[in-house]
Amino acid sequence: MSKQILVPLADGFEEIEFTSIVDVLRRAGLEVLIGGLNGARLYKGAHGIEIAAPKAVDEIAVDSLEGIVLAGGFQGMLNLKNSPKILQIIQTLHASKKLVSAICASPIVLNEADVLSGAFTCYPGCEKEFKNFDNQTTQRLNQAVVISKNIITSAGPGTAILFGLEIVKYLLGESTYKQLYDELLVSLAI
Repeated sequence: MSKQILVPLADGFEEIEFTSIVDVLRRAGLEVLIGGLNGARLYKGAHGIEIAAPKAVDEIAVDSLEGIVLAGGFQGMLNLKNSPKILQIIQTLHASKKLVSAICASPIVLNEADVLSGAFTCYPGCEKEFKNFDNQTTQRLNQAVVISKNIITSAGPGTAILFGLEIVKYLLGESTYKQLYDELLVSLAI
């Protein structure tokens, strides 16, 4: 059985990030579970693209998950941040040392769940939205992807494939990462 990863879907999600993450993880052979924040239905992204969630977040067994990946988009992030269920899933996975990851504005959700500490990245300026933000316990780095123990964060739409690849490396190892990196022709893009 392949490792299961939850990618929750909320109205206002950033389309490039969501589709890049799901695509890269599925290419690597991970079982990506798309769970709709408000049930199984169509969700409209920040730029008007709609994607269907085949099931509700509430239908997903948290104990079967190896991790959670949050796409950004400011309104999508706010919807995730305001969901007690999403915060609880993040806290449960983090307590079990499982993968907790977010891109763009969504590290704000990790901060809301009180799991973000140490180095991280996010869309520039989003760190100002953190509750109790100080540079003593958390530090925003201007990098595409930052890995801090079981937490992986990424900066924004242009870093989404690199973010997905780092999640692949974290969960499946260097060999799968390298193979996918080569197949996606990432070296031509950077």
